Amino acid sequence: MGRAATNKTTGRRRYAWAYVSGLVSALETRLLNQRSTLELLDAQGLGELLGRVRQTYLFADIPETREPFALAESMQACYAAGLRRLADACPTKAIADIFLLAFEWGAFCRFAGRKALGLECGLAPASLTPQAAWEQCWASPDAPPPMDHFAAAGRAIREAVSREQPSIAVVLTAATLYEARDTRRAAQATGSEAVAAWVEAWWRLRLALALLRCRLNGWRNVLGPEALDDLGPSKAEVVAGLSDERRDWRVSFARLGLASAEGVPEGEPRPAAAVERLIDNAVSELCHGARGTPFGPEPVFAFLWRLRIEAINLQSIVAGVAAGLPREAIAGTLREAHA
Repeated sequence: MGRAATNKTTGRRRYAWAYVSGLVSALETRLLNQRSTLELLDAQGLGELLGRVRQTYLFADIPETREPFALAESMQACYAAGLRRLADACPTKAIADIFLLAFEWGAFCRFAGRKALGLECGLAPASLTPQAAWEQCWASPDAPPPMDHFAAAGRAIREAVSREQPSIAVVLTAATLYEARDTRRAAQATGSEAVAAWVEAWWRLRLALALLRCRLNGWRNVLGPEALDDLGPSKAEVVAGLSDERRDWRVSFARLGLASAEGVPEGEPRPAAAVERLIDNAVSELCHGARGTPFGPEPVFAFLWRLRIEAINLQSIVAGVAAGLPREAIAGTLREAHA
């Protein structure tokens, strides 16, 4: 195909994104910036806070309840519903699948935890996958797409819980590689090199975070060599820096592009949680420039990323206030909300 024909085809593909690009541009005005997010912490009690949260784009439909579990579940369901509404407006649902897959992986890990450990393992609302599909993935390590990564994760989870002290944290960590590959596949299906690159950077850092969790918990046999291969060209030095307790793990994250990790204090009581926030902030910076693109998958991804950050922040605020945590403690858990 000649250059002119290629450009014409690319132009048609981008034009197909015009409607949803305009839609997210309008919806952006309804999202909270960092200041308005922090102002929610000034609410006088949970009742006033929930009244304010119901005025946001995502959470108008959360129920009239103050029970923490019910609130958390309904907020997750509202977030998933918001993603699916936007997916229906996109030329390809792959752009929303990048974020919706988290619900399916949450459901699968809950199922796997129950199978492997006999535990109820947290929330899994908004999943659309039937129980029978999870059963099939658990029974066989081989399955065709789109269930292939779930089946492979089932095998990895069984192996991990047979080698380490079983826990839901082990289940979640063992599944990280396969969730990463599933999410990358969705990103590649958008046809956008930029979106694929952002998701690659995000999940490479999350794999490194999984390695850090293994180090902090003393797990030696949760992530196999396949996960290490997915860390890219710097894998040898990154793995050594994250696995050897004599070395500074922060340097490994800096090698992967997360320079802000070097600012995590040595005495940080929850280093994995701190790094997870920094990863999210770094991806926010990466895709922030996409807002200058008139239409295409890039500005849609950037909006959906902001939506994800808002959902995480508001759920953290509601959960923290419901638990009676101090304002400063809740504020310390929040991601940066770019205006």
